[in-house]
Amino acid sequence: MSTKPTQTNAATSRKAEEAYLQQTLAVVEDNLSHYGREVARMQEDIDEMLAHYHDNDAEVLTILNNTVTLHDHMKRALQRNEKAQNKPYFGRIIFHDESLDKTESLYIGKGGIAKDSTHQIVIDWRAPVAGVYYENGLGKCSYQAPGEAKIAIDLQLKRTYEIESGKLLDYFDSEVIANDDLLTKYLAKNKQAVLSEIVATIQKEQNEIIRKSPYHNIIVQGVAGSGKTTVAMHRISYILYNYEDRFRPDDFYIVGSNRILLDYITGVLPDLDVYGVRQMTMEELFVRLLYEDWDKEKYTIRSVNRTVPSAASSSGSANSGADESIKGSAVWFQALEDYCRRLEERTISCKSVYLNPKQFVEGLLDGKFGVFDTTGGQTNPCDLVCLLEGEAVERYLRQNPTVSIQSKINMLNDRLRNKIKEEFLGKGIKYTDPEKKAILKAYRRHYGANVWKKSIYELYHDFLVKQNADGATIAIPDTAFDVYDLAALAYLYKRVKETEVISEAHHIVIDEAQDFGMMAYHVLHACIRGCTYTVMGDVSQNIHFGYGLNDWEALRELLLPAPADTFGLLKKSYRNTVEISDFATRILRHGRFFVYPVEPVLRHGSPVQTRQLPDRPALIRSVADTCRGWREKGWDTIAVICRSLSDAAKTAGELSAWLEGIESDPEKAVFGNGIMVLPVDYTKGLEFDAVLLLNPTREDYPVEDGHAKLLYVAATRALHELCILHTGNLTGLIADPVPEHPLPADKAPTANSPLSSAAPVRTAHTNPRKSAGTRTETADTTRAPHALSAEQRKSGRSLQRRAAHTPAKQNPALPKPENNAPVMQDTFPEFGDMPATEILRPAGHGKIDLAVRWSAKQPDGLYLHSRYGVLRLSPVGSAIVRVTFAKSGQIEDRFHPAIAVRRTERTWMYKESATTIDLMTDELLVQTDKTSGAIRFMTRDKKLLFAERNKECRQLEGAAGGRMKIWLYPDWPKNETVYAMGAGETKGMNIRKTARYISHKDQPVFNAHNSMAPGQKPQAVTAPGTLPFLLSEKGYGIVLAADSPVICCDLPTYGTYLCAEQEVQMDYYFIAGKRPATILNAYAYLCGKL
Repeated sequence: MSTKPTQTNAATSRKAEEAYLQQTLAVVEDNLSHYGREVARMQEDIDEMLAHYHDNDAEVLTILNNTVTLHDHMKRALQRNEKAQNKPYFGRIIFHDESLDKTESLYIGKGGIAKDSTHQIVIDWRAPVAGVYYENGLGKCSYQAPGEAKIAIDLQLKRTYEIESGKLLDYFDSEVIANDDLLTKYLAKNKQAVLSEIVATIQKEQNEIIRKSPYHNIIVQGVAGSGKTTVAMHRISYILYNYEDRFRPDDFYIVGSNRILLDYITGVLPDLDVYGVRQMTMEELFVRLLYEDWDKEKYTIRSVNRTVPSAASSSGSANSGADESIKGSAVWFQALEDYCRRLEERTISCKSVYLNPKQFVEGLLDGKFGVFDTTGGQTNPCDLVCLLEGEAVERYLRQNPTVSIQSKINMLNDRLRNKIKEEFLGKGIKYTDPEKKAILKAYRRHYGANVWKKSIYELYHDFLVKQNADGATIAIPDTAFDVYDLAALAYLYKRVKETEVISEAHHIVIDEAQDFGMMAYHVLHACIRGCTYTVMGDVSQNIHFGYGLNDWEALRELLLPAPADTFGLLKKSYRNTVEISDFATRILRHGRFFVYPVEPVLRHGSPVQTRQLPDRPALIRSVADTCRGWREKGWDTIAVICRSLSDAAKTAGELSAWLEGIESDPEKAVFGNGIMVLPVDYTKGLEFDAVLLLNPTREDYPVEDGHAKLLYVAATRALHELCILHTGNLTGLIADPVPEHPLPADKAPTANSPLSSAAPVRTAHTNPRKSAGTRTETADTTRAPHALSAEQRKSGRSLQRRAAHTPAKQNPALPKPENNAPVMQDTFPEFGDMPATEILRPAGHGKIDLAVRWSAKQPDGLYLHSRYGVLRLSPVGSAIVRVTFAKSGQIEDRFHPAIAVRRTERTWMYKESATTIDLMTDELLVQTDKTSGAIRFMTRDKKLLFAERNKECRQLEGAAGGRMKIWLYPDWPKNETVYAMGAGETKGMNIRKTARYISHKDQPVFNAHNSMAPGQKPQAVTAPGTLPFLLSEKGYGIVLAADSPVICCDLPTYGTYLCAEQEVQMDYYFIAGKRPATILNAYAYLCGKL
């Protein structure tokens, strides 16, 4: 592709932009005229050829096929240009290609627009170079060209446009694609308008998933509203554009949880230039894998049975109500595998096969010519010829576990026939033709018939009978099958009956993947070979109770065995307003299960409404009035969500008397503008401008895990408005206060989880002395700082014990704690506890501006002011720097009671450049980035020791009692080991790739209610003890002067941060030292214990 070159000073003014837009629209008009003529001409040619085509005219058939293909391509080019009339592009990048020493300006649109065969005036968003727009900030970066190494560039401009009806409304230059203001503006539009802007607002984390190689598997955990379905559809579009030699549309299957979702996907894909991709439910996919064995006139598909009765029904009907959730598990698949293995052992003999030539002798017997057995029933072993060794048969069966039983039978029969023919050609016994014919006939079906005679439905019935005999309580279906019945039947067909391997999909995209149990995935993996997967889901939305996935571990083990396979996270929710997101999260917190964190985009809207009506008629009238009001606001897509299919059908019938266009049969509903009345199950994967939850009672939604997830799904369907109408007895998931329980030990992330540390942990606030049975100690290998030498570890432990137990030099008389003191010691978690999930969730916030606006040197340090707050850097010694940050305009003059050294180093300097402000002591260079406000601690020869994250390096949010919850975001390299130091006999622990409390039960607590004049000694609520202290193998330590419990989190799901729950301001000390013992010495000195 060639692009129109520009000079380095490419025109970027509004006048130049408007001129380019008009030039582009002129090209679009020319293309429309040209493509329109070509499409009409080709259609005439096709019609003429069809009128004169004869079956035996191969030449005309070839021309016809080629013309139809060209006609289809031309029609799609025409459609792309028709869509471009309103908004031909949405973005622009200007960069300098360092290898070519050339500056390029590229406009990016939903489809490519070409002036002619050599001039592309708008590039397609799927082009490799367009990835720069989504992924990179200004400056040095690169992109991957097809079949080439990465191309290095210097990105000079990234611009996003607002264009409507061919008019330029505005444009934005930003480091980040779709910055907060622009993204919020897009999301505030109605559903249909938001859909039209999706390509323009793809975020970096979404783009990374879209552009992953299709030759490897990827599982994506995405919170509600994170764009999972959108990302999946754009990924298909990207793959078809960039890998057209390997993937065609019919190589893809899209698997969804319900037909409404699939219909919605069908309507959106053409807008992404995707045609001909097959979509199906999981049930339909398994039916497809049954091939000729599925009789749609005889058999039907039913929903899974979710009831849990006291005992299995003796009737054997599919609706007997047995507890069938085991059918969705990996254990059930293993049982089915074992059944097939035993069936194979019974069916295929592994005994050696012999030929006795004396049994096949041509001659005359009783006046008849023929081939006769002359052994007289007596076999001499010396007469036998071995045709096939039993050991060879066993080896073949063992080496081909995925080949069907019938295929093995056919192969062994063929092998035996070939061995017999080899015997005929041997130099030993000479066989006559009648003898040969008789031998071949006798052995031709030695291992079985060449077609499996028994029905797979009979096999499945036999399998279920055996499982029930072994203690299962599974209802045996007759003619109606659920998804796991169909999965089992598909596996039986593949493992037992299949003789011809049919090529199915090359890439399967599964949406709402958490709704299917491991049984389904094991069967897919077994039945469709040579296929890769894109799996999208959210385990917090598993509404299939005992059947679906509550975590990803088993599926990751199955589908992500290779290093290039990927587990991705989408944490940010773009769908809901803050009010709706908070409401839905409170519902989820009634459950006792692990929850992936949600980071809502800061977009406020109307409060969630909850209203009680006196009776059913009043309820229906209120529903109608609410929906009319939403329509008047301009909301195009509205959902009334009921608990069940029967409730939805009843409500739709009642509403039809008040509102027009209500579909009375949810099974026939099609997603689109208007009002839809749906059961909650049918809303999975969908979103609406406004949602009304109808009469969620305690009976329909009891307070337990499954129904918490179900109601969460319903609430998170809403983009802008959410209303709950009921007639009383409102579910406790909404009406009751959120319980303050930690995550149960058995629900915490596992040791192999992407959310966990390297070793099992106990949950937060668990007292090991009171509940020893639930505590799992971590191994010493994760607790002790192994990077240190033996001498250093010994010295470190000694100093740590001394620092913990030496009394501080202050007044031992301590005041009695006040009732409203911020943190009391009896609520302190223990060192090493894992925080509860709800505590780990990062807070949503607006844009944080930490850019340094001005600086000033004061006697107590260097002050750096930003819009967000004020930062003070105070050198305590040549290797110790105190960092204090307050969100308000003034730092409070206070020292933590555990800090004994309250001096400021006199000999330090600072200098300011265009980009940084540098503070220098004899040993340290402390550099603050003026744009981001992030701090970098270096040695004087500029060796980096520690850095705060360059974007949003620190954050403060309001907490109880007028205090602040603080976050510090370290930028730790992946290979850096950092230890949280224990106190007394408590061992230190490696805090990388885990989340733990690093504070101590004896941690001193500052009493904020005692005013303190400068120079006055502070008071504490508890006796002085040990402050949280981190020690890095890179040669530094961090002491957190905190009053409240401190968390160190380093998990991909939540990010890397240090967090204290209730503080007056951020306050920490950085200590540098070449040896751990030096750093520990400085820590003891700082606390007055050396």
